[in-house]
Amino acid sequence: MNLRTLVRIALCSALAAGLAGCGGGGGAGGGGDGGARVALSGTVTYDRVPNAANGRLDYGAIASRPVRGATVEALAAGSAQPLGSATTDDSGHYAMELPAGSRITVRVRAQMTRSGQGGTWDVTVRDNTRGGPIYAMESPEFSPDGPSSQRDLHAPSGWTGASYGEQRTSAPFAILDTVYRDIAKVRGTASATDFPALRLYWSPDNTPTSGRIAQGQIGTTSFTMDSQGSAIYVLGKENVDTDEFDESVISHEWGHYYQSNFSRDDSLGGSHSTQDRLDPRVAFSEGWGNAWSGMALERSTYTDSMGARQSLATFVNLDATVSNPGWFRESSVHTTLWRIYQQYGFDPIHRVFTGPLRQTPALVTIHAFAAAYGSVQPAGAATLASILSSQGISGATNDPWAGAESNNGGVDGVLPIYVRASTGSAQTACVRNAAGTYNKLGNTAFLRYSIAQAGRYQVSVNGPGGTDPDLAVFGPSGELASALAVGTGDSLSAVLPAGDIVVAVTDANLPAPAASQSVTVSCLQVTLN
Repeated sequence: MNLRTLVRIALCSALAAGLAGCGGGGGAGGGGDGGARVALSGTVTYDRVPNAANGRLDYGAIASRPVRGATVEALAAGSAQPLGSATTDDSGHYAMELPAGSRITVRVRAQMTRSGQGGTWDVTVRDNTRGGPIYAMESPEFSPDGPSSQRDLHAPSGWTGASYGEQRTSAPFAILDTVYRDIAKVRGTASATDFPALRLYWSPDNTPTSGRIAQGQIGTTSFTMDSQGSAIYVLGKENVDTDEFDESVISHEWGHYYQSNFSRDDSLGGSHSTQDRLDPRVAFSEGWGNAWSGMALERSTYTDSMGARQSLATFVNLDATVSNPGWFRESSVHTTLWRIYQQYGFDPIHRVFTGPLRQTPALVTIHAFAAAYGSVQPAGAATLASILSSQGISGATNDPWAGAESNNGGVDGVLPIYVRASTGSAQTACVRNAAGTYNKLGNTAFLRYSIAQAGRYQVSVNGPGGTDPDLAVFGPSGELASALAVGTGDSLSAVLPAGDIVVAVTDANLPAPAASQSVTVSCLQVTLN
């Protein structure tokens, strides 16, 4: 019998203590006493709500898509004990053998797992408003008939024509499938890659309000590293901002996961837009996320739906001409990365991220990427230099320190990006709010020190009354130490390697700029002994 079962979303049970009751996954399996067997197979699909050309969700074009790489279990009726399990293939097909005469429920978990040689991963989509259980969909109970039986399952979108009048059963599987594409893109270059476990948290109650995550107040769709590892939180509030079907948004955040786990991300986070003049670390990280979404999805646009009936949208052309371009614009970064990808593909980019960019003595910025790319892909250096120049960025592809950079973005005092400093003497470092505050261009000053001998050093920063200096120290492995105490002075003690290191200093009391005010400049004194 071929049944296309419409199922409601479920949550794996007994999950409050680390998902202990969810069962296993992957590979065909079975139970029973070795007697008569029945072959069970089927196809699992979900509703994909696509983005229209302008970026909004297009409910008139909902299409059925295969659920790929997901764990399927046959559960004995009234029990959480799997009698068999399998993993869906690229067509959403699964197959397993079960004891004959069993009465079962078929459960499809929003989880992709693989172990052993040739690449591993464990990706789950969970509900952060219910303690973190994995989403699943289940069929009604039935008894497989004959020597073979088929049971197809489909996850509907829940859209009734004017609203989500029914459960969004397909939402977790749409999220899972976007990650499937991200993983497949990397494996196309490095097939044996082991991916650290990733948890994605989605709920229809997840809203762009910061507060209690357990109540859905996640602030925005974002990637984070917490005590359990890598996690992505996804918005889902209808008529406000939903991201489960916005592939660009999910893939952008997965790009942060990739950079953090396979390379290095020095970004300090915070709000950003394509119009902002950003700290170069933030500009690179966010520009990379945008560009990665295009690479993984094979499209030159980034879209994000929102608003009433998800009918509003942000739309970004990754290959568009950028106004007021520069190393401080995420749009200049994503255009640069997208264009070099179009020329030479993802392989050299992957080798850059997993190789020299991960160990650059400079901070991870577009200049560091250019230098790393020039060493990994010499044949593309001239092309990259031309692209960089078109984006108002120094075309030097051999200097991570950006010594030839001449574009100050209209903010006096930000060049050179790295100021040479000597150990044992005070160095003045000035920060300013001309482009905004916290993570904007000029908010942080970068001092470059050459350490002659590895050992323990004392770093301190002091400012005049009313300032609150903070500092962080970076080496070839990323951030080595930081100090964020409140007051007009701050210091830290850290073991530093021989070679170049960067001390980043800022003033946490730098005020937000106002139209009626002149630029505020805060000058701090930094010493390294």
